[in-house]
Amino acid sequence: MPKRLTIEPHLQIEELQQRYRQSSDPVSRSHHQIIWLLALGKTVKEVAAVTSYSSDWIYKLAGRYNKKGEMALGDTRHNNPGGKSLLNDVQLAQLWQVLQTPESRWRYLE
Repeated sequence: MPKRLTIEPHLQIEELQQRYRQSSDPVSRSHHQIIWLLALGKTVKEVAAVTSYSSDWIYKLAGRYNKKGEMALGDTRHNNPGGKSLLNDVQLAQLWQVLQTPESRWRYLE
């Protein structure tokens, strides 16, 4: 028997459908669609076929949604500040100064 995931009722099915249909962000739209379809009782395999997302990703997304609610949906990469800079403030200032001199711009192109 196909695997059906249990989705926590953070949002009603109608709210999920409405947010899926009204979302202008493509990632948020897909995430709402996935959770909406799972909440309707669709299997992971059915949702994967409709959305073209992998089963693994659907399980991860459903787990995130069950733990955090709607805050887990959407493109969370925007909240990632990235890695620590390889240069400290002094080194960045020195680099900026070197790049401002006209001769440095052409020296590296030769």
